[in-house]
Amino acid sequence: MKETTNILELFGGVGAPRRALELCGLNVKSIDYVEILPYAVMAYNNIFDISYKPQNIINWNMDVDILIHGSPCQDFTKEGKNDINTGRSILYNRTLEIIENGLHKRPPVVIWENVPNLASQGKKVSHKHHLDHYIETMERLGYRSAYAILDASKYGIPQARERLYVVSLLSGKEFKFPEEIPLKYHLVDYLDKTINPADYALSDAEKQLFFTNNGNLYVREATKTGYKLVEDGDCINVAFPNPKTRRGRVGKGVAKTLTTSPRQAVYTNGMLRMLSAKECWRLMGFKDKDYAAMKRVGLTDSQIFHLAGNSICVPVLQHIFKKLMNIGEIEF
Repeated sequence: MKETTNILELFGGVGAPRRALELCGLNVKSIDYVEILPYAVMAYNNIFDISYKPQNIINWNMDVDILIHGSPCQDFTKEGKNDINTGRSILYNRTLEIIENGLHKRPPVVIWENVPNLASQGKKVSHKHHLDHYIETMERLGYRSAYAILDASKYGIPQARERLYVVSLLSGKEFKFPEEIPLKYHLVDYLDKTINPADYALSDAEKQLFFTNNGNLYVREATKTGYKLVEDGDCINVAFPNPKTRRGRVGKGVAKTLTTSPRQAVYTNGMLRMLSAKECWRLMGFKDKDYAAMKRVGLTDSQIFHLAGNSICVPVLQHIFKKLMNIGEIEF
């Protein structure tokens, strides 16, 4: 059995890869963790009881078993137009430089997580050339890569969160992504039964999205009927991207994709309220003790919302890591 699994976390956020590996039963040593957002570092330090400091990417001279990176994704959104010279998301190039020149030897496993639109080839906005560039560079460095868009709700967490995952193996093995699994637990199973719904009331503007009829709750939506029934345990996106349509997307027992400032309501026990920061944290696969660790050092719920929406969903990573363990790419 391997004594420790050494990982390098670039753009590390709150440490979702580390938590996923620990849940796989591995003894994890983070060779280094790089994150520039101070309160993300504060969260990481208190979740894992260590003392990293905010830093930009630098060079290393060490052996790494797994390198995980999730470079900024804002410029890869549908509206984003990533500039090779100025775009934030182009920071993945720095990771490629580190793999080529910044380490004692190349990591056997490299994982990149980003938004699905990185694989887009639309007429107005296309980012696929960045993905192609990454994979071609990794191939030149000796890696064989596979990528897929995985939805967290297909891997054990009730959140419809699609993300692109690229797994690159120095061994040259072909990686096949884990099979989808039925969802055992739904949104109601993740709700905090101790909170006062009045503390999470909707704004007056958000309340206008809903109406009742014959004792049923409906959400106004741009559909053929113009409305949709809301049932117990449903989650509704109440952020209005277009105030003219006032669309509310209903998730049947599954939360919509969490953002860095989520505005989602849940209908439970005949009451409508917003999701709490702790509940969003749970919907990323983290534990209440991790939430408590952040609150103890003074992080606000607004900051925790941001960290949750910016993180990687832990159960999805668990399934990827278990598959890598099963094919012998991660020793255990």
